[in-house]
Amino acid sequence: MIKAVIFDMDGLMFNTEAMFKILFREVLDQNHIPAPESVVEAMIGCDSRRVQIFEQEYPGITETMAYCQKHRMEYFFSMFKEPGSANMPGLQELIAYLDQQKIPYAIASSSAPEDIRRMVEHAGFKISYKVLTSSKEGIPSKPAPDIFLETAKRLNVDPKNCLVLEDSKNGIIAAAGAHMHSIFVPDQIVPDEEMKPYIQTTCQSLKDVIAYLENQPAMV
Repeated sequence: MIKAVIFDMDGLMFNTEAMFKILFREVLDQNHIPAPESVVEAMIGCDSRRVQIFEQEYPGITETMAYCQKHRMEYFFSMFKEPGSANMPGLQELIAYLDQQKIPYAIASSSAPEDIRRMVEHAGFKISYKVLTSSKEGIPSKPAPDIFLETAKRLNVDPKNCLVLEDSKNGIIAAAGAHMHSIFVPDQIVPDEEMKPYIQTTCQSLKDVIAYLENQPAMV
């Protein structure tokens, strides 16, 4: 029984991962760092330890990542000028359904809390999340399950009754580690052999999640 929904943010609610790839490639080219597209894709949702591994092969990539993280909100508002223009397909429909059904929902993201709030406010409609959890609060990043477990605790919902919506490998693995239900909503990531065993359900858009929830046992 699903009693709460936990959203990832980047690439799941808002089109920030496609934006990141464009920004990251621009900065790489400006600094003459010949990293292939496969490395750019690997940078999505990448923690600092993994960035250091790429630094050995592509010197300067750590500084590139730091620059992109520092300036990404400027880039976000320059790329998505109109409220709602960054929204991923089905976001508004799913939020409206959760509000109508009175299913509480939260956001659990590696982005800074202030960045999450600014993006949510730019959605062009009201997103009444109950809980916001950021790994910048000192919580271990995905694929560790900590951010999802902390979110469930703040929601006062048993992890086994939570549904995680994710577009990333690390997020799907983290949801499994938290013993939560999860749905993979593809964006920029193509599942590799390590990720595939952790995928429980796939929906092509957030709107498709509504049908999944409709088929769940009624809450009592």
